[in-house]
Amino acid sequence: SFGRKTCRLDDWVSAPYLRRDFAVDVLPKKAELTVCALGFYELFVNGKKITKGHLSPYIVNSDQVLPYDTYDVTDLLVVGENVLGFILGNGMQNGFGGFIWDFDKTAFLSAPNLAFALELITGDKKTVIEADENLIGHPSPIIFDDLRYGEKYDANQEIANWNLPGCDLSDWMPSIHRSTNRGEAMLCDARPIVATQEIKAVSVTPVDDGYLYDFGVNLVGLTRLSIKGKKGQHIVIDHDELIEDGRLSRKSIMFDRPHLAHLNPYVQRTEYTCRGEGIETYIPHFTYYGFRYAFITGVEANEATPELLTAVVMNTSLGDRGDFSCSNEIINKLQEMTRRSTLGNFQHFPNDCPHREKNGWTADAALSAEQTLLNFEPEDNYLMWEKCIVRAMNDEGALPGIVPTGGWGFHWGNGPVSDGALFELPYRIYLHTGKPDMLIKA
Repeated sequence: SFGRKTCRLDDWVSAPYLRRDFAVDVLPKKAELTVCALGFYELFVNGKKITKGHLSPYIVNSDQVLPYDTYDVTDLLVVGENVLGFILGNGMQNGFGGFIWDFDKTAFLSAPNLAFALELITGDKKTVIEADENLIGHPSPIIFDDLRYGEKYDANQEIANWNLPGCDLSDWMPSIHRSTNRGEAMLCDARPIVATQEIKAVSVTPVDDGYLYDFGVNLVGLTRLSIKGKKGQHIVIDHDELIEDGRLSRKSIMFDRPHLAHLNPYVQRTEYTCRGEGIETYIPHFTYYGFRYAFITGVEANEATPELLTAVVMNTSLGDRGDFSCSNEIINKLQEMTRRSTLGNFQHFPNDCPHREKNGWTADAALSAEQTLLNFEPEDNYLMWEKCIVRAMNDEGALPGIVPTGGWGFHWGNGPVSDGALFELPYRIYLHTGKPDMLIKA
């Protein structure tokens, strides 16, 4: 952790840059890096981003599961000075945007945390570089991030070469040591979330003080901004799936909580402040949205071109198992929508919806498991999630309706249909693949 606290909308500090400098006299025969982050992380080795996927490592209750990733970084090291660089996002570890499901007051709630170990093998000698007192941090340009609310980025706070040797470290500060959460350390061998498609707007319409971008289809992912802006120019992009009277409607992603009305703008929102140096390109780091439309303010008419915003479709990298087509175009269209919905609602594990909740409702997953297995190859991700489901069981043997949870869902929204995920997922996998892995390893 680096000087970051649990957050509210009116009380946050920037996502941290973290770096660990170390020297190598002789190139190792093998260099393997193990990374465990509570929250999300992005990883850089000597300036090169090698994070396995979006929102790595996973989304968990960290008092139950501590997910970690491994990387072979042998070919990325050099003789002399080297740098491991990280950016940490809040994720579910600091999920204040999930207040409806009590994620803002879970027992595991904390600022994001990081642990890593780099093992260098040279001959018969092993050297280990860890997240110790030599790990230092600095506020990053990501001044706000939340899985559901969105992200704010101020490009004027960027630090050139922050993840390379030779950076000025005079105002960097030591990281803060924290005790480990109670969860079981577990390799995250689920398939990662990746970008799968880019979509240009089919129309750009001036509306009030901004511009409405229509991407023509409901999708899950993010919008990438590309602009040659002025220094300090502040841009706001809201995302949703509905239009009413020609304007972006927020009905489908808002909650009926009048006393929390001040939170309403902060859902699926990207904010970007320009540094004013040439073409600036930005896509959020630690969130995702469900949307068809994006409404952008803070730009001039000549800037509101189709190239200003590009929709980037993202989902877990599920391989294809099968498909279906026939002479009936209505059925073909249903199959197309089924596949799109399944992928859009599969961010690490099956989600109930990508635009509002982003929760892993177990009943939804159990009921959709058969068609998911007919179309895709979700076994690796089902297995990782099943491990979380098993560990979410309370002392009475009850399961919550959502996994992960910090305690919400045991007294409402669960029951036999939800509990069925515990059995339905391994059963369906065995029927379709003959693999007993989930029956044995969860």
